[in-house]
Amino acid sequence: MSEGASLVMESSENGTDLSQDDNGTIVEMPEDTILSQQTSVNLVPFIGQRFVSQDAAYEFYCSFAKQCGFSIRRHRTRGKDGIGRGVTRRDFTCHRGGYPQMKLSEDGKMQRNRKSSRCGCRAYMRIVKRADFNVPEWRVTAFSNIHNHELLKANEVCLLPAYCTITPDDKARICMFAKAGMSVRQMLRLMELEKGIKLGCLPFTEIDVRNLLQSFRNVNRDNDPIDLIAMCKKLKDENPNFQYDFKLDGHNRLEHIAWTYASSVQLYVSFGDAVVFDTTHRLDAYDMLLGVWVGVDNHGMTTFFGCVLLRDENIQSFSWGLKTFLGFMKGKAPQTLLTDQNMWLKEAIAVEMPETKHAFSICHIISKFSDWFSVLLGSRYDDWKSDFYRLYGLELLEEFEEEWREMIDKYGLHDNKHIISLYALRTFWALPFLRPYFFAGLTSLCQSETTTTFIQRILSAQSRLDRFVEQVAEVVEFNDRAGSKQKQPRKSQKVCLKTGSPIESHAATVLTPYAFGMFFVFYPVITVSIFQTHTCPAVGV
Repeated sequence: MSEGASLVMESSENGTDLSQDDNGTIVEMPEDTILSQQTSVNLVPFIGQRFVSQDAAYEFYCSFAKQCGFSIRRHRTRGKDGIGRGVTRRDFTCHRGGYPQMKLSEDGKMQRNRKSSRCGCRAYMRIVKRADFNVPEWRVTAFSNIHNHELLKANEVCLLPAYCTITPDDKARICMFAKAGMSVRQMLRLMELEKGIKLGCLPFTEIDVRNLLQSFRNVNRDNDPIDLIAMCKKLKDENPNFQYDFKLDGHNRLEHIAWTYASSVQLYVSFGDAVVFDTTHRLDAYDMLLGVWVGVDNHGMTTFFGCVLLRDENIQSFSWGLKTFLGFMKGKAPQTLLTDQNMWLKEAIAVEMPETKHAFSICHIISKFSDWFSVLLGSRYDDWKSDFYRLYGLELLEEFEEEWREMIDKYGLHDNKHIISLYALRTFWALPFLRPYFFAGLTSLCQSETTTTFIQRILSAQSRLDRFVEQVAEVVEFNDRAGSKQKQPRKSQKVCLKTGSPIESHAATVLTPYAFGMFFVFYPVITVSIFQTHTCPAVGV
């Protein structure tokens, strides 16, 4: 029996029996073969194929496997580097070769059988080291491409872990994007545009990027939270009106932290009736959810009320954030609160702020429409979206209910889960249900975009976690200065009286143009009742 055949008859370390009968023909190596180039990816491995190194053989077989629809892994070897002749044989197998093995845990018990993709596939390639004229080379002595499982398609095989590789250049850009405050999805979209490739065709996935960012975080995981808390303490020593609170987990690691500035507490006294609590962003470099409380002043300028970083996204975390915020603001809850369509947050608000009218931001809902309906409706998607905008802005509840039914019939959306959910939660987002409440114009698309822009500036401040609180303060201060400059020309704007009533004339003298527009254009129902009692300080000059 030849050496090549005898090697194939041996059992593998994980139970894969690479036998001659199961794995194809094994023959002696012909002498008239040539060294294969790594770039010859369209070739099929063959007995006698020659490579200049193990790595060259691996790259060749890896390219072949990717074209076929599977990935490979290094398997069994003969010999060891640095001992005697070193490694003289190497087996490469399909990633689904062998079977998962049960292992003993530290307490001596068998570990649970975790799900594995291994199914005993016998596809493999074997190379053996030879030295002709004292020049070492590696030759293929056995090869089989017979699989006991389905091979993946081209758009699926790229998602295998073996092909989800991130180059050093891409790692550097991902790190830079993270420090700039970009979300993982934004990073992927931007890199697709930079590389000029189709959507979803990067050689790595969102999970790979998150795992990479996690590895970045692990380097300073223990120091960053300590530095962040120390920074808050430093700011508190400098200004007693600065407020912060934090919570550590059972391992003495930072779980949550929230803070607000002295100027923010003062602004909340006047403009804290209508608040946006945005929790749609994460500090990806530190794997924490970022919550930002903002509002709008009497000139329509975004005002900052506070920040919170949460390790987990659940009811308990949101409840901690809400209670802490109320503590900062001496127990004063907002009259109305706009958030994303997050059910955990919804439940937490119902418990911690039972008297507050909770609503969903229409901007966050609309941002999901493309994924939900564009493929389903096809060429009718734009028409449906126009109909939805019209429904959203209706005045009367009866009109909304009637035209919603007509829209469902028109587009055949009776069984669509997203439509069913939207209708069930209509009192949280549709304007006919929200008009009796004061939202200070925050429900408008224009104001939502302004709020989003401000939050993006906050996200861009995350260069180092220990300085994040200071950097947010710089963003807030810059926003206040910019707002002051824009308020001057707004004060000189004239308002247009539409009714000539005494209440309207009086309001024009005591309200800013923005506040006047909010009351007499968007909230005509509550305007009379407010001015019959007093002039609301939150919207005065």
